[in-house]
Amino acid sequence: MRGAEKDFPLKEFYGTIYTTYDRVNRIFTFGRDVAWRRKAAKACLQGDPGSVLDVCTGTGDFILEVARQANERGRTVDLTGYDFSKEMLNEARRKADMLSDRTGVAPIEFMEGDVGQMPFDDNRFHALGITFGIRNLVYKNPGAERHLQELFRVLKPGGKLVILESSKPESRFWRLFNNIYLRFILPYLGGLLSGNLKAYSYLAKSSRNYYSISEMGTILENAGFQIRSSSSLFLGSVMLLVAGK
Repeated sequence: MRGAEKDFPLKEFYGTIYTTYDRVNRIFTFGRDVAWRRKAAKACLQGDPGSVLDVCTGTGDFILEVARQANERGRTVDLTGYDFSKEMLNEARRKADMLSDRTGVAPIEFMEGDVGQMPFDDNRFHALGITFGIRNLVYKNPGAERHLQELFRVLKPGGKLVILESSKPESRFWRLFNNIYLRFILPYLGGLLSGNLKAYSYLAKSSRNYYSISEMGTILENAGFQIRSSSSLFLGSVMLLVAGK
């Protein structure tokens, strides 16, 4: 599952905003999330992984980008998208079918389930990706340790975990602007576009209060991962981390 604060009905909320989720993401990131996922997918495919698991795949944007890039380079990769929301997964399957019809990319397997108890063997995947989902697994989540243990368990030794997530900017000025945007603009506009103010209030709050890139690195290292690379995007509002096992 994506997880959330205790008793927060995040699964229910994702089940109501899936039809507008992609459009709202484009608006709130000024379209930059597409380029960020492209960078993350490129990082994920470095080293020619034979299998990739997209955790908290949502509507599938990240795993679809991995599929596009792999297809362009003539690579054969076993691709799986995993999420707890059947509504989001249905949207991901629809988009994957459209992509396959247009480009002939290899099929992607989408599975519904809980990240805290994934139905995969130990050391199953060469690479894991999680884009704008890990904060739901670890931010004020009582199951945070279990979620991180599961990510570590299903990753092969020598494999990589690629994380694209909101971040706390280092610049005080940009952090002030970022906080104003996330507090007073994103939740209300997101609520207007999606019809679910509570969902976007939570998403904005978790983004605003989430860890800095160094804090996230420490959390991953404490879970057994080794940080291979880290970079700040959008003036530090977004982080791209690559960690190894």
